[in-house]
Amino acid sequence: MLERDPSSLIESRRTYLGELLRFWGFLADLGFSDLSIALPIENQDGKRARYAIVSQVRPATSQTAHPGDLIGMQFDLTEGSPIYRCFHQGEIVRENRSDPRSGRQITSWFIPLLQDGEVFGVMIRDQLSERHRNPGELESTYLSLFDQFMGMLINGRFPYPPSEVEEAPRVGDGVCVLDATERLRFLSPNALSALHRLGYASVRVGMNLEELGLHIQAPQRAAMLGAPVFEEVEKARGVTVTFYCLPLYRGSVGTGYVLLLRDVTDLRQRDRLLASKDATIREVHHRVKNNLQTISSLLSLQARRLSSAEARLALGEAERRIRSIALVHEFLSRDISEEVEIDEVIAALIRLARESKLPGRELEITLEGSAERIDAQRVTPLAIVLAELIQNSLEHGYGADRTALNVRVILERHPKDLWVEIADDGVGFPEDLVGASAKSLGLAIVRDLVTTQLDGSITFGRSRRGGALVRLRIPVVLNSRS
Repeated sequence: MLERDPSSLIESRRTYLGELLRFWGFLADLGFSDLSIALPIENQDGKRARYAIVSQVRPATSQTAHPGDLIGMQFDLTEGSPIYRCFHQGEIVRENRSDPRSGRQITSWFIPLLQDGEVFGVMIRDQLSERHRNPGELESTYLSLFDQFMGMLINGRFPYPPSEVEEAPRVGDGVCVLDATERLRFLSPNALSALHRLGYASVRVGMNLEELGLHIQAPQRAAMLGAPVFEEVEKARGVTVTFYCLPLYRGSVGTGYVLLLRDVTDLRQRDRLLASKDATIREVHHRVKNNLQTISSLLSLQARRLSSAEARLALGEAERRIRSIALVHEFLSRDISEEVEIDEVIAALIRLARESKLPGRELEITLEGSAERIDAQRVTPLAIVLAELIQNSLEHGYGADRTALNVRVILERHPKDLWVEIADDGVGFPEDLVGASAKSLGLAIVRDLVTTQLDGSITFGRSRRGGALVRLRIPVVLNSRS
């Protein structure tokens, strides 16, 4: 849309158009018309020689005048044409014309977009002319509201100042018009139905909101702020209706409000179900973590009672692996999305490795790069692999006469793969790495997890500092999704 805008708009005008587009569909529905925005294109002489369509919306309340896409199309800014007069006179210009592409008769309004007294663009309203019937109350009200918003546009009261309120709903959800005293002047059928669902059965035009028993603060806040206000009302049985309140003005005088109602009961029920599901998943991860920590503690107690050094070592390794898995579940209990930020998990694994350093030895572990977010199903096997490889450096890197060791964990994220490198400056891998790997449970676990659960590849070698080097290449998405 505006990203493809060929003109050089200053930031304040981009903000203006951004706020206008938040009400784009709402305005098209009120006007029973197609709307588009035209911006001039200046030539090398600084003159407006052409204009381009940078945004377009079709109404949900009537037939479209333009089935085709207009965005990006450019036209000559012919002197004397309606859009030329709109640009240079700063007034609304109306024209009946024939669409050269479809041959249909169209009534067009060219509405100036002004800022600081200068026209910088034109909003074009196109409506099919084959409408030979008297409009009903709903259509007349909507058209009257559209005209009032266009008057506010010319007078600088619309679009409203920037706010955090979401995009305006479409008018099909329900429209209620209030006067300045918050008395009902119009109710669309869908708005009436929404109020009935809230329990207001005796709603009628002419009633005040207080008389109706509907105590909402949106109109007062909208009048005070001069901007849209969003409010949500929930009644018994979970019935929920949102009220999007827009203040109306004639000149500088507030004349009332438009309330856009939307029954969001089903949406809120789904939100509650999702929240309940999320809470359940978090609780499961939390309990798994607690259970794993309990098992880790039991293994530690059991290891202290053993006289065999080999048995104590085996239980110690099992305890460390369980702690790594428990750590992953702790992070998963905080972030239950399909993709997880893995960098924090790796940093926690490094802290665990530092804590396992033997007395009298120096250890420096550095983490470089970022893995960003990866599929949650890959977090646990990847964490176990990294923990095993870091621990392998700690167990075998010092050798017989070394007291200091530096380990680097390097992460490099690519569009389809994560590259991981674990390098140290220790004694390095033995010459007979294949034979040594066959005897090492840790390296066997690493190979199995990398090739089967992570669908990746692993290579072993020597770092530039002469120590051990392990490179991993892990796909960042599951095969079923690629």
